[in-house]
Amino acid sequence: MLGTYDHTMVNISVQGIALTHFNGDVVISKEGDDWDVTEGSNGCVQRSKMVRKLYTVTLPFMQTSPQLSKLEALRVADETTKVGPYPFACTDLNGAYVLLGQCWIQSMGDATKGRSGGTRTVTLRVKAEAAFEGA
Repeated sequence: MLGTYDHTMVNISVQGIALTHFNGDVVISKEGDDWDVTEGSNGCVQRSKMVRKLYTVTLPFMQTSPQLSKLEALRVADETTKVGPYPFACTDLNGAYVLLGQCWIQSMGDATKGRSGGTRTVTLRVKAEAAFEGA
């Protein structure tokens, strides 16, 4: 089998703002396992379906990204007027990965002001409304 993956076919947006300008890999992590398993003293096993709707999305932006100011404006608006959470969408047109929901900006990350441009890592928390974690 031979497959081709194209990172430019991954679309991520917050409040209609297309997020690009990355300086590294975007990481999307579901918080917790889908099943909780308990093993009894006699060897019997029960599993319980856990309803997990929270995801953490880590976005490593280039220090020069104009999207940082837009996200900071959303963060400030949410902090001062409680207008969040905001619509979130991630679709991977290479395969079948879709994450749709509401998000808030958990952290804008550290701002390093040095000799060369670095990475500023923004962390979002997403409450999923629809998720298909395929390819």
